[in-house]
Amino acid sequence: MSSMSDAAWIAEAGETARAGRLYRLVDPSDAPDWVLDSEKRRQAALIRHPLLAQTPAQRLYLERIGNEKRLDMATQLERQRAERGAGLLGAVPLCGWLISRHASTSLAAYLGRQLKQMTPEGKPALLRFYDPRVLEHLPRILEPWQLSALLGPIDRWVYLDTELQLRCLEPHGEMRRLGGLKLSAEQWHAIQRIGQINRCRELYRTLPGTAGLHKASAKTVDALLVAARNAGLRDSSEMATFVLHGLTTRDDFYRHPIMQALLGRLGGRLNYIGLSNQLSDADWEAISDMRETT
Repeated sequence: MSSMSDAAWIAEAGETARAGRLYRLVDPSDAPDWVLDSEKRRQAALIRHPLLAQTPAQRLYLERIGNEKRLDMATQLERQRAERGAGLLGAVPLCGWLISRHASTSLAAYLGRQLKQMTPEGKPALLRFYDPRVLEHLPRILEPWQLSALLGPIDRWVYLDTELQLRCLEPHGEMRRLGGLKLSAEQWHAIQRIGQINRCRELYRTLPGTAGLHKASAKTVDALLVAARNAGLRDSSEMATFVLHGLTTRDDFYRHPIMQALLGRLGGRLNYIGLSNQLSDADWEAISDMRETT
């Protein structure tokens, strides 16, 4: 997955649109302004939700962007950045632009099949890979062949990431895979943490005095969530507090003797937030510097 400039994408979008290979994928379920009227729905390819009953107006849809109705890509990018702002938790109707030689109906059918996955426990689950906030995590979670199979007929997927920068995902290496996935328990757990990762990054972004989102990388937040769970934390607010402590001190803050003693006191009425509130400024300075208190 690589970044790209607006100018490079605008030029490529024009070429692929003229060749009839450019589509956009839209999720209108929480975005009334993106709902198609009945005439435009007949021209688009709708994707059926595998687990929920949806009206046609609520379904994901694919629109082919041809030369005869090519939209101004610069305007689309400007609109998306304005609508999404800097937040990570609001609706993201425009899932991205897809480049493929296949017909929209074939693409829609393939993507629709990939939405429904089976957990290691054998239960059906929805894989929201079409959401850019999920998609940007998948290259680090899935094996290359799994990512190739997931996106099969798609050559390139271009989207705005959580920092509103253009990203280009090319899922196929030397060999294109097709078919279903079988995700490991570890992969499922990593996918289930994506929502927590984005919520923690949003909390960090809005903290007074933080330098910005770029310091709260998904990889770092994910590692802190795993460490929090290994320490025995289960409550989402406690885990978020643990992550924020790691982001505002150091990634391995929980290894400091002060923190090890604190974590050893968890249980019963003693929770992480209450215990950590008892630490002094001197304690936090020592933890940040990874030195013993004086």
